[in-house]
Amino acid sequence: MTKTLVRSAIAGVLLLAPLSGQLFAQETLDLAAFINLVESYSRDLEQARTDRSLAATQERAVRSQLFPSVGAQVGYARNLLEIEQSVPAFAEGNGSGPYPIRYRDVTVSKDNDFSLGISLEQNIFNMSVFRGLEVSRQFTSFTGRVYETAHQEIITAAKQLFFQTLLLQEVLRVRESSEEIAQENYRDALRRYETGVASRLEALQAEVNWKMTQPNTTQARRNLQIALEHLKNMAGLPRDRELSIEGTLETYPDFPDTGPAWENPALRPDFQMLLSKKRMQELNVEAQRAAYYPNVTASVNYGGRASSDGFSGFSSDDWTDTFTLGLTLAVPIYYGGSRPAAVRQAQLELTKTQIEISQRESDISTELQNIRLTLQEAQERIESARQTMATAEEAFEVTENFLENGMATQLDLKDARVSLEQARLSYFSAVFDYLNAYFSWQRATGRGSEIAPFL
Repeated sequence: MTKTLVRSAIAGVLLLAPLSGQLFAQETLDLAAFINLVESYSRDLEQARTDRSLAATQERAVRSQLFPSVGAQVGYARNLLEIEQSVPAFAEGNGSGPYPIRYRDVTVSKDNDFSLGISLEQNIFNMSVFRGLEVSRQFTSFTGRVYETAHQEIITAAKQLFFQTLLLQEVLRVRESSEEIAQENYRDALRRYETGVASRLEALQAEVNWKMTQPNTTQARRNLQIALEHLKNMAGLPRDRELSIEGTLETYPDFPDTGPAWENPALRPDFQMLLSKKRMQELNVEAQRAAYYPNVTASVNYGGRASSDGFSGFSSDDWTDTFTLGLTLAVPIYYGGSRPAAVRQAQLELTKTQIEISQRESDISTELQNIRLTLQEAQERIESARQTMATAEEAFEVTENFLENGMATQLDLKDARVSLEQARLSYFSAVFDYLNAYFSWQRATGRGSEIAPFL
């Protein structure tokens, strides 16, 4: 007897070992934890953050042109050939008349040449740089709007996928329950047929009803698995990680305020992005016009040069110094018509953006109207489904009482249970449709990153 117990315990441990490994490998996430993983893992958000950092770097690069530039240069050259020059040396004569001058070749080069130069340049007036700095600042703001737009789009999609997965979990639970009930009905009909209480046709009908529920359960299980794979992909979880989520479709937030305060398109980051784009193109027009202005640049230059036959013989007396201060004025005159064409191109791009903004305002108004109607329709379906669910619950309770008093059968109770589960599923489906529209409303009003009502 003791050996049998020991074998049973060992077998139990061996059976639980794989299950414990699965439990430890399983990841359970609520909405907040899932959103945190999405924000950390999303490649789209990482790309938007990189673009924002790149814009800030470009702004610093343009701003650097407003500061003086300083350069230094040090040079050394070794002369491999001697340079000679004839110079007067002496005059010959014996006391009368002009004396002829005699020349002698003298080496005038040194073995080593040293040079040093330091220069400083400063833009005094350069309208292109000034306008370019304004454009780069606006571009930094623009990329910030791009990041916020991408962030809200991704968080909205993550919330919708999370609650869709919750709905698919409920669908699978109902499908499995329906299949189980249909199987029990078939077994009951088969027993009654074997005892002669039911006909062969009733048993076959019960078997067909049971078989027809199995594909629905398989499909529901597949849909849930696909949704979980999408969740893992968004959250950056390994493919072999078991994932489950925690949440509820029992409750939902109140109907949002759809008044004028939230219909202001300026609250949306994507609309702010268009406004930033418009401002950036206005500055671009000014930047192209700045090419007509003259440029004024100041410079300070110092140079030194020295030669010596040896390093030991080199001294400061051998240096020849130069020091200059300069002011340069560059006036554009004619460049083949390229500058007027650049200004015209910038103006046309600005016009296109203005048209895009006008069209976007109309689209936003239509979008908000559609979302409001969808919310209203979903809310009405929720109320209808709640009443149906209450009726189904009452019918189930009545059937239970009838069964206890012998006035109903197990089949009646099972049918009432199926009706109750279908009513609950209709309620959850209506709640999900409401939440889906609610998330769209949050994004459409510039609040797509919020998850507070669901924590």
